Amino acid sequence: MKILYITAEGFDTPNPNNQMAEVMIRDFLKSGHSVHLVQSHRKGLYPDIPKSLENLPNFTFDTVKRKVVDKSDFVKRYLNDVKYAFSAKKYWKKVKDADVIYLQSGPTVIYPMRMLHLFKRKLPIVYSVYDVFPGHAYEIGVIKSKFVYNILRVIQKPCYRIPQAITVLSDDMKKKVVEQGADPGKVHVVPAWYDVSTAGEVPAEKNRFLKKYGIEGNKFTVQYAGSIGYVFDYKAVIELAKRLKEDTDINIRIVGDGPLKDIFVAEAESECLTNISFYPLQPVELTSDVYSACDISIIPLRKGVIGNGVPSKAPILMNCKRVIVNSVDINSDYAKMFEEHNMGVAVDTSDSDGLAQAVIELKNSPEKRRIMAENAYAYGKEIYSSDASTEKIIDIFWQVSGKRKIN
Repeated sequence: MKILYITAEGFDTPNPNNQMAEVMIRDFLKSGHSVHLVQSHRKGLYPDIPKSLENLPNFTFDTVKRKVVDKSDFVKRYLNDVKYAFSAKKYWKKVKDADVIYLQSGPTVIYPMRMLHLFKRKLPIVYSVYDVFPGHAYEIGVIKSKFVYNILRVIQKPCYRIPQAITVLSDDMKKKVVEQGADPGKVHVVPAWYDVSTAGEVPAEKNRFLKKYGIEGNKFTVQYAGSIGYVFDYKAVIELAKRLKEDTDINIRIVGDGPLKDIFVAEAESECLTNISFYPLQPVELTSDVYSACDISIIPLRKGVIGNGVPSKAPILMNCKRVIVNSVDINSDYAKMFEEHNMGVAVDTSDSDGLAQAVIELKNSPEKRRIMAENAYAYGKEIYSSDASTEKIIDIFWQVSGKRKIN
């Protein structure tokens, strides 16, 4: 089977979902399928194609260069994405022998979807939703106008009607896309996945991130590693640091970059929060080292993020045997999952005291941390391994293409 994979993102620019895309393509190829990727090039911080995919048989790609636009300027970013959608058309249009189209979600996905429906009418479309738009952008404040939000909701509605199948990362997200008008029967939950061949716990004595910065493990470390963008609730970390300020045995470490980092750093300094330390975004190959370089991890998300999206870092943290303390919408299935399986903690986005209390309890309960970490590891292996998730996607491809699966 030949898969035409179209995305508005690119491997050259850091993105929380790039790791999933890389392992997914690799697994498709390992299973005997061929892939043609159409992607973008913006910042050029990394190679357009990761080393793990370089020169692999049956893998081809086209890369469309485009401008870098500030994510906070929604209008310019949206128009830039629309321009990219039309620029990319000439590349996917020339692919004549595909059996299925795998279309990655984005704010302007309606435009390539409409064009694909027009020019590739005979090809089934599998729409992969990583973020529910415009709900995601509205909830985190990138879209501030309710009027604009409602217009964009109407524009996006065909995205849930045209595809033959839709994949989402969680049950919370399935509820959201069904609310947007998707047929529940064609919405498939494929959990976020991690690379089973590379992700895993890295002990301190071999940890390249710790060695790189000469970090000594003499404090209980609470860590967030990832994008410091609009879904990340930096104020929750500020409030946490205030409440833990008197406990000099606890350090909060932030590893990453993003549009809100300068504001975050400035506010931490103005509050004299010396218990927060900042490190830059690390290369992809150090992901497991970074995620293993702490006692517990925190995932603080702004209200409304869960359901419109899901933290893709959670599965890798589980495989690194790190307990996660989440600050998220407490009534979500995602939050409930941690309590049900005793593999971490979830508190509501408004519960700063609860977040601090969770950290203190875990610090003082090493046995509790050990049990939760083992439970998280086992759960992650069962639910989030890339082998299981990519096989689900391939099964969906067979289903929508009407082709008989060859064993």
